[in-house]
Amino acid sequence: MTVDNTMTERRLRWGILGTARIARNLFIPGVRASTQGQVMAMASRDAARARALAGEAGIQRAYGSYDELLNDPDVDAVYIPLPNSLHAPWTIKAAQAGKHILCEKPLARAAHGAQTMADAADTAGVILMEAFMWRHHPQHARVRALIDAGDIGEPRMVRSSFTYLISPDPTNVRLQAVLEGGSLMDVGCYPVNVARWVFGVEPTDVVGRQVVDPTYGVETTFSGILRFPGDRLALVDSSFAQAHQAEYEIVGTEGRIVVDRAFRPDAQPGRITIWRGSDQRVEEVGPANQFALEVDHFAASVRAGRLLPPAENGVAQTRVIEALYLSASAATNEPVPPGTVQRSVEMRDVGSADFGQTQRDDAAQC
Repeated sequence: MTVDNTMTERRLRWGILGTARIARNLFIPGVRASTQGQVMAMASRDAARARALAGEAGIQRAYGSYDELLNDPDVDAVYIPLPNSLHAPWTIKAAQAGKHILCEKPLARAAHGAQTMADAADTAGVILMEAFMWRHHPQHARVRALIDAGDIGEPRMVRSSFTYLISPDPTNVRLQAVLEGGSLMDVGCYPVNVARWVFGVEPTDVVGRQVVDPTYGVETTFSGILRFPGDRLALVDSSFAQAHQAEYEIVGTEGRIVVDRAFRPDAQPGRITIWRGSDQRVEEVGPANQFALEVDHFAASVRAGRLLPPAENGVAQTRVIEALYLSASAATNEPVPPGTVQRSVEMRDVGSADFGQTQRDDAAQC
């Protein structure tokens, strides 16, 4: 991948595939608060809806199909906040159209799909980034600095939760198996991402357990154990049936760190509590618009011609998710090593763009 010299003196021009609430309420304001981005176009399968929402948001161009937006030569990059089952096909089509891609998490449910997406981006010479906006909030850089400085000794354990109550609703994309819903895909991927980020390596094996709702056929609660090299462990959980929690804890040999506004501090500052022996202190970082920081980081990656840390393209993350699902569905005590599964989870053809009437472009992702 080569350096994009066309981006040196202007902002990255964004097109948005779909009208999801996360796009309207968080991503578009984030682009506007950024220093390196501008929203050029929005697309929906409903042309009237696209025009109405683009008008409300002050966006110049509205398209009645995703393909029309991908054919716009003035769009440099696309943001994909579509339901999970649509991530792969539209990422591949966007790459083939020469657009850089910020795809909402997780990239896919199965590693095969995520790898196909990454391969398409590599072939087209474009950037693909998984939209874990939390990684760009400065509170986590502070956590990393504390770890590197030895404030808690050697990290040995990560505990992380992302849970909230959801109302029963068959139209909610999170509760639709055909759209690859479920709590692990929606919010459980965040704790998994935290554990991988803290230890800086991939887990050697995982064990997963889930509670599947018989009405919807998706898991409403998920818990997992991840083992990392050096006998380090992570406990992760997610749920649609528990009170709100969004935090992570890192336990070291000499202390521990808790981040209790871990994923969506929004207008609040990030808050970090550090224990060492009997001593405790609290640090606040921010507030900061992590969506704006994500947009600027993406633009920097486009200019550099490579994905800059702490971002990643999401393939390794998907391997862990796939292994967790395999373990949970098998319901045995045998751990599953990520990356050894071959298409263990059913997945629609990632090259297909015929999604039927059950697909929605207004998913509300976290």
